[in-house]
Amino acid sequence: MQHPQESKVALDHRRDVDLAQDLDFRPDLRRRLRLAIRIAARTVQFLGEDGFDGSDLPEGNFAAEKPLAETAMLLHIAGRHASHPGIRHAIDALLAELLPHARSQQMHWDVARYPSVCLQLATPHIILSTFGHPDDAFDTLLAQSWSASARPGHEVVPYRELEIGWLLSLWLDDPPGPDFAQVARKTALGNAIDLLNCTREDAYAHTHAVMYFTDFGNWQPRLPRPREEFLDESAAVLARALVVEDYDLAAEALMAWPLLSSAWSPAAAFGFRVVASLEDKVGFLPAGRSAASQLLRLSGHDKTRCALATSYHTAYVMGMLCAVALKTGMASPFAIAGPCYPDTRAADLYARIPKTGAHWEEVFERLQADEQAALAPFLLDVALMQASRRSDAAEMADLLHDAVTHGMANTTLCAQAAEFLARLGALVGGR
Repeated sequence: MQHPQESKVALDHRRDVDLAQDLDFRPDLRRRLRLAIRIAARTVQFLGEDGFDGSDLPEGNFAAEKPLAETAMLLHIAGRHASHPGIRHAIDALLAELLPHARSQQMHWDVARYPSVCLQLATPHIILSTFGHPDDAFDTLLAQSWSASARPGHEVVPYRELEIGWLLSLWLDDPPGPDFAQVARKTALGNAIDLLNCTREDAYAHTHAVMYFTDFGNWQPRLPRPREEFLDESAAVLARALVVEDYDLAAEALMAWPLLSSAWSPAAAFGFRVVASLEDKVGFLPAGRSAASQLLRLSGHDKTRCALATSYHTAYVMGMLCAVALKTGMASPFAIAGPCYPDTRAADLYARIPKTGAHWEEVFERLQADEQAALAPFLLDVALMQASRRSDAAEMADLLHDAVTHGMANTTLCAQAAEFLARLGALVGGR
């Protein structure tokens, strides 16, 4: 199931957009990618040895292995654009920072001690090897841990199985086998998540499964179900993330379109504008407001460490998004182009959404009328989710009725909302 504007025919039938915008989007994406790489270099400098002690913050404590592995993933994707001199220079500087930490004494010890997560711990080593920086001694140690009897002893959820298969393929320089596709069927690539009531971990599983299954857009395997279904759900995950201002999740959800070499839907292009404009406003894509009070109590070195610890991951995700959006064949992510529903439809839906001051509202209100009209399905997603969060079944039913009337109900979210209302009816009727 899919939004009408996300069908391939509709996406191929793009309205005319400003030619200069289409020509200029690549330098802008490269600029944003270089920013992420520079932030990564600072992150490794401040967090690459000891990690972060943030027990009084939502992010909590994390060991150095976390930012080091995520830095390596950013490098893995950015390296595809190393032919550009500015990106090459930034990558070289980051490599110089990462190399001493990737095979440190602590990293050797961790890989030896924890065979059940040895590949994840060795992510920097594996990716540095693909950059022409191998280490035979570390490879030998990793092979011993991988073959240890305790290695399979830690149960993992399916999308984490995909991560292990992806890392194993990079390490062995060997394409994944049939088992990789079998695992994918158990993930969100093969099954819809609960779009109305999912946890953040559910949404995280949705966004990460496609990253690992495609090697961040480098592979194009056959998905377990129609691509349009998955992208329809990605649009709903994106809408939820923008409403709650979870920009880490929003940027991850946006990756689905370039990872699957799909044209940007109007909702995806709008989401990109939201995160890009916020990055321009703040100087980097922020993680949220939770760490603000803590930062005000700190100064100097401690303040820098805290700022990086609470924001680096979202900045990395923005860089990764820009890197995959630069792949050959992708159009400008800023152009909101697609079938335009009547202006009144978008206006009516927007009026029914309780305003929270989220950044997406500001960006939406600055759009041209035809761009707003193309976002009617996005607004329907937001309105349904907000009504569900308020437990307003009558509003959900009214929204679904209007969606059917205007030919907008052929989505997973609408189907799940209808099923939920049917369950409520059975619950009430059974009393």
